[in-house]
Amino acid sequence: MLLSTIENSLYSQIKSIILYFLSTIAAALVISTGLVTSTQISGYHLQNVYFLVNKSSCTCDCWDGFFRGLHSRGGYKLFYFNYEKQTIIIFSIIIFYSEILRQTLLNMFLKKQLILVLLIPSIYANFYGAWSIINYINDHDYDRMLKSQIYFSLTELIASYTFYQCIIIKNKTEISSWLIYLLTTISSLHIILAFGELNSDRFGRNIGLILSDLISLGWVIMTLVKYHRLRPNRRTIYIWLFVALCLWLFYHIFCPFREKTTEYFL
Repeated sequence: MLLSTIENSLYSQIKSIILYFLSTIAAALVISTGLVTSTQISGYHLQNVYFLVNKSSCTCDCWDGFFRGLHSRGGYKLFYFNYEKQTIIIFSIIIFYSEILRQTLLNMFLKKQLILVLLIPSIYANFYGAWSIINYINDHDYDRMLKSQIYFSLTELIASYTFYQCIIIKNKTEISSWLIYLLTTISSLHIILAFGELNSDRFGRNIGLILSDLISLGWVIMTLVKYHRLRPNRRTIYIWLFVALCLWLFYHIFCPFREKTTEYFL
């Protein structure tokens, strides 16, 4: 009975995550279609059509006014974006993280789940990663740090979601032990990788980013001390150490952090 309940809960969570991803993509596509269609219907300002985009020079003249519709190019802008496929990805990222933040704040204050204050440091870590990815895409900087940041952002999302699932369960004996082990593995890996890149320039940033991992590990230690059932046996420890090793190797082989080079800016 207990195993069946856990399987149903896991299936429900996976289904919820998939629906969330699909709804995010759908929302971004609807926004994109609306912006493009409205411009097509309203028509174009003739001045904007004469300015072709020159991505290599990237001066103010390369600002594309095509999708401004009947409005002229004007002067200084508070914000600006060219409408390309990357823009849809950026919209999806903004919608995805904004909705997560909205739901977290609603649960924290309206539903009075004050335990969720433990997630506040992870809000910084997640939005730091999202903003970094948006900037890398916006700058077409795909080779140096984008893969590394995607790796950290995805694992941060998994850790935050796992921690959320753990702390909202009032009866801690009902927590699936694999959630505890997954959270411990990812949090420990983040700390190891962060200290591997530690120097005086990034010290404050890295400490801020791993604060959520330190809180997660502190919570895990207290939980394991209090609830013996959740403690791993030797075989389980070896399995999760192997998982951590695979994640560590995957990062260094496929998603290494690359410093800026002189050639990159030539």
